[in-house]
Amino acid sequence: MSAALTSEVRPPDLDIEALTEGHDSLVRSLPPWVKRFGLLAGAGHYCLWCEPRSAPGRTFPSQMILDIPRGRYLVDALDTGASTWVSRESAEGGPLVAGLTYLRNPLLVWIRPCIPATRS
Repeated sequence: MSAALTSEVRPPDLDIEALTEGHDSLVRSLPPWVKRFGLLAGAGHYCLWCEPRSAPGRTFPSQMILDIPRGRYLVDALDTGASTWVSRESAEGGPLVAGLTYLRNPLLVWIRPCIPATRS
């Protein structure tokens, strides 16, 4: 995952070394085109790696659901083959539902809070 984050595309607030493995259980749902995935997490930030199938069949609908705390999040997606950020959206967490762009290359998704959660 770190190799995909060259200095040209690495967000300044992403410290990949501060994230830990073993959070795959937070992934409730991924699109059928995802062959393998991994989720790193730490300090309210998440980094999802999605490897696409070589012949995925259907690529739409294409959304993910992550069991992460309530709050508003920015969700950025990186095409690792082209080293280009291909999408950005804000989404509500608790759980987080956001779109995933299908690409022929592995996709890296950087998720971080943009507005602190309010207590109800």
